[in-house]
Amino acid sequence: MKKFLNNEITFGKLLYIFPFLLLLFTACEQENLPATQIDEVNLEMEKKAEKAEKTNTFYGPAVLFGNGVVRSLVTMSHEGDPVEIGLKMSEKVLDRLPSHIEEFSLEIHKKADKLPFDHIDLGWMVEGHEPFFYEFPHFDIHFYMISEEEKMEITDDEKAEILPELQYWPVSYFPGPGYELYMGKHWLSEDAPELEEGGLFSQTFLYGSYDGAFIFLEPMITMEYLQERLDESFEIPQPEKYQVSEVFYPTRYRISYDETKKEYRIVLFDMIWID
Repeated sequence: MKKFLNNEITFGKLLYIFPFLLLLFTACEQENLPATQIDEVNLEMEKKAEKAEKTNTFYGPAVLFGNGVVRSLVTMSHEGDPVEIGLKMSEKVLDRLPSHIEEFSLEIHKKADKLPFDHIDLGWMVEGHEPFFYEFPHFDIHFYMISEEEKMEITDDEKAEILPELQYWPVSYFPGPGYELYMGKHWLSEDAPELEEGGLFSQTFLYGSYDGAFIFLEPMITMEYLQERLDESFEIPQPEKYQVSEVFYPTRYRISYDETKKEYRIVLFDMIWID
């Protein structure tokens, strides 16, 4: 009888730990899958989680980058309102990044039609870029409110110096010198840590303008920050008035890492409706 009880206890323990063993086995198996297959597995996991959260996430086409995959995402409530927009990037992207600057566009799913964004550009700045306090390996993520065709027409020095009206300036932001071809003029926050004495750039948030209009929002994130695998969110400073209307507009951004899915997410969220 004692022997039987011991066996019963052992069997009970096995039943208890079986789900954890299965999760561990799945995680180990995932490590050996190609990047595209890992992405498909994660999408299926997300669908199951969303049923409980009453949201649906829609993705743009996958883009191979480094040893991994990047794709845009937009999460919608069951009422059809946007909850967040951004991108997800598999951890393996960081394994084999190019030794040169690499930039590409991510198509946004058509479900994002209640947002002002047209497409997302992801840029890998292997040695950083000017000004000097951004000279660290990092990612630029531009959320454009103009089309790719309009972006390629950003070539006029005079139009680059036409600033939006003061009422549209985000709180604490000021225009930087010059502009970038096919991109626009960058705006920095006077409250950004990297502008303080002794401050360093790890993550920051910029705006961009051209020809009197704000045309993009831009989180910038260092490679070192991503490797810390944090989950943090930050406010996006807002203007007094908006140049866009009849859309949802983000007021926060989040940088997170999912240990189970082995992926990073950079999203804009906490939407408000602009009449």
